[in-house]
Amino acid sequence: MCKIFLVRPGQTDYDSQHRVQGSLNLPLNEGGFREVEALIESLADQEIDLILSGPNEPSHSTAEIISEKLDVPFKSSDLLRNVSQGIWEGLEVDEVKRKFPTVYRHWEDAPLEVAIPNAEPIEAAVKRVIKLMKQYGRKDKQILIVAPEPLATLIACNVEGRKVCLHHHPQDIKRCKLQTLHRA
Repeated sequence: MCKIFLVRPGQTDYDSQHRVQGSLNLPLNEGGFREVEALIESLADQEIDLILSGPNEPSHSTAEIISEKLDVPFKSSDLLRNVSQGIWEGLEVDEVKRKFPTVYRHWEDAPLEVAIPNAEPIEAAVKRVIKLMKQYGRKDKQILIVAPEPLATLIACNVEGRKVCLHHHPQDIKRCKLQTLHRA
């Protein structure tokens, strides 16, 4: 049975500014590179057969660095591109909460029911995750997936058989920390 590890990519300037990144391609910043280096040290004892990420920065850079340092094969898949968050992209999270309080809370609790203007529907992203897991999740391998939020949470919900929910507690979401997913 496939074992799935999940890692959120290293920090970008938008992360440090608490902005919605969505599908925007932003490079890792200095803090992000340090986070990736610290992660690599913690992965030294893990057996990983394959690293997967989407084409978006910073996931691709994070996965590529890990792949090179640990000498593990790496594949980029469009199925792991981050969720476009439409008109929210580039805004500070607090600004989104202030401008769209009801929609934001509903999006966290029941994202399948919310349509953000110009954004990818969460249902479409969930379908991509299901397709990815059918493609890679049945092999007898240990796979490390590098994915940003909110895609990382959608992956965890799918693999662990949980209801799709994007409500986070700050201590639950940590960049560049290894999360082992437990199949439902």
